[in-house]
Amino acid sequence: MWKFVRVITCVLLAAHPGTAFSSDACSTRGIVAAADVSVSDGSSFRIESYYQSKAAAAIRHIDDTDRVIAVEGPLGWARQDGKSEAGSEFHKLFALGHQFHAFLLDFEGIASNVRQRSDLLFRGKQYRSTSGDYPYGGAVHLVHGADDAHPVGLLFEFPEDLVISVSFDDWRDVGGVALPYHLQIDDGDRVFDYDYAEIDMSPKSPLWFFEAVTAPDIDTVLIYRLHRQLLAAHCLGDAELIARLSAPQALVAGRGQLNHVTNDAIKNRFAALFQAVTYTAYLDTELPVIEVAENADLGWIGASVHTRGSANDSGVAFSHQWAWIMTVKKIDGAWLHAGNASNLAE
Repeated sequence: MWKFVRVITCVLLAAHPGTAFSSDACSTRGIVAAADVSVSDGSSFRIESYYQSKAAAAIRHIDDTDRVIAVEGPLGWARQDGKSEAGSEFHKLFALGHQFHAFLLDFEGIASNVRQRSDLLFRGKQYRSTSGDYPYGGAVHLVHGADDAHPVGLLFEFPEDLVISVSFDDWRDVGGVALPYHLQIDDGDRVFDYDYAEIDMSPKSPLWFFEAVTAPDIDTVLIYRLHRQLLAAHCLGDAELIARLSAPQALVAGRGQLNHVTNDAIKNRFAALFQAVTYTAYLDTELPVIEVAENADLGWIGASVHTRGSANDSGVAFSHQWAWIMTVKKIDGAWLHAGNASNLAE
């Protein structure tokens, strides 16, 4: 499989991601799976996959080395035996492309321009399919057989006529949902047989992905994670977490005022907010923009977000669109919220 990585990296570096983007920091979705893999060339390894959304997915490959490839929001990254490096569009494609069960359970959350087809050629036969545009170029097809509850497989059509087929077998019940425990993947060069030992799709904390997939030593990824943790803290109503993720003093601009805010004041402000309202969704509606200073101790992140929730006393719902720039500072090796300027769409 890692030979395959090297072969198609150059092909896909020019692929462009889709323009539509939405990622909810309140999501409790989690699909975690582990499989033993045997390859037609006689090699073998173990795979672990982690999926929260198309903006939070990772694949871990374990043999004589330990490798992780991940996509997080606008960023891709890779780590091998503890050494991290920033990734490319390909790394995002690769991490998301290994979330096979996620395509079964969340196809419309991953693909765009979803449509139905009746003429898809899959492994020499014609099938119906649910088809869509793959986020990082090309197309993906969920292939239907006679029984819609048990699709035949997946077909990935990437740029430069690179086609990868995935067939499903050994269906078992997982929490009331039928999922395949055996997959066969043909990349045109080798055949990979995946035998799953574990598939866990139980609801999880909005923060579970960050706990399961250790952060790489990459400043932009750490800043993105800080941003997402702050959003998730709203979903959890956790004022203390927001304070822990903030500098001892922050500079906040809004409503025509510039305020120096202490860490304790941040905690008290959000504790009062969470007594008044409950957030049910906190979505990045565009890919955040992240910059880091050359000395790597200051940076900023620009975000466009949409919030939904309700007032705790009246139950009246709210739905707001915000945009902001948050400044961040590295203090004692950790990136912290150091200030922000925000505005609310009218």
